[in-house]
Amino acid sequence: MILHRLQSEVSKHRINSKIFTAGMMVFFFVIFDGILMYLSPITISNSGISESLMGLILGSSSIAGMLFDIILCRTLKSTHYRSMFLFMFVLSMLFPIFLFGGNTVTIYFLTMAVWGFYYNFYNIGTLDFVERTNNPEQHTSNFGILRSFEGLGYFIAPFLGSLLLLIVHPGPKMILVLSIPLIISFFFYIRIRHSSTERKEYSGVARKDALSFFKEISLWKNIWSTIFPILLLTLIINLLDAAIWTFGPLFSENFGSVNNIPGGVFMTAYALPPILVGWSVGFVARKFGNIHTAHGSIALGSIILVIVGFITSPILLVFSIFIASFFFAIGWPAINAMYAEYIEKTPTLRKETETLQDLFTNFGDTGGPIVGGYMAQYLGFAHSFIALGFVGIIVATYLSLQRQIFR
Repeated sequence: MILHRLQSEVSKHRINSKIFTAGMMVFFFVIFDGILMYLSPITISNSGISESLMGLILGSSSIAGMLFDIILCRTLKSTHYRSMFLFMFVLSMLFPIFLFGGNTVTIYFLTMAVWGFYYNFYNIGTLDFVERTNNPEQHTSNFGILRSFEGLGYFIAPFLGSLLLLIVHPGPKMILVLSIPLIISFFFYIRIRHSSTERKEYSGVARKDALSFFKEISLWKNIWSTIFPILLLTLIINLLDAAIWTFGPLFSENFGSVNNIPGGVFMTAYALPPILVGWSVGFVARKFGNIHTAHGSIALGSIILVIVGFITSPILLVFSIFIASFFFAIGWPAINAMYAEYIEKTPTLRKETETLQDLFTNFGDTGGPIVGGYMAQYLGFAHSFIALGFVGIIVATYLSLQRQIFR
């Protein structure tokens, strides 16, 4: 299905091959990033750091990202994709060096700061590239193409990360192996840097207006009172996902060793549905509506998480986490569509709405690793899945009882 989609897009955009060159850059870069995302909790935990502190360390990457967004994004003189991607590559080279080269809490916090910063450069650079080098009518399809390459990279990464642990000890050799996808990605970056034509009228990603503190808070308060249910959905779905990615790799490796199978299978199954669901989620949302789709998908996915905590069969366990991720993958687009509906009704509050969405996403990405780490340490893996599932069920049930999203 994915290859068919890419082939159809190739036929539509044969002349605009630069988006596929960029897609290959993204593909290899997120393989590099995804492997490190899988290895980070394992490496930190193996250094003797507790799961709870490990979760706090991982959550700090999102805090670094928020600080970047608040401070640097307002002061950057240029958001040109050439410089954004270059900064991304330079900082990303430091990530594995710090992660495998040091085993102190201070170094790990520094590692997470590097992670949060270079991922922001990745997001800004991707946005600028698509908007700077393509006509507006091509933006949606081109973002979709890049998302496909990104999804494939993150799908492959957990399995490769688990395989690397079996054949390479974390250290200089691991850094050398991880440099391979990064170098390949940089090669494609060089190609788009020298071959892409740009729109003359485009000046760059718009930076956030520097409103006064009290005016910003006042606008946020007004928006909050209207879309709080959507913000809470954003928070909970990101928190659940981040928590699973925190203790999931540890559970995955333990699960693999006990059952004599590749450890990355569990997290690979969790990473697969977002790639598959994206093509058909629109049909579900049209049939049930975005609100019911979001509530139902989070509730059903959370119920499956509870079931995961009771399963001992390897096959059923992999299948169950796949189904849970499948429902969550349906929820994300539905939630984003609800934001789009609100922005369409109140276009003058677009920037403030997007800022709140980003803020609650970061809250979830920060709280998820902290909650997941504490649960893994004090509850164990099985009970952590159960507890997360009940949290999702409670929130989804509460929100489903609210008759109106927009008042």
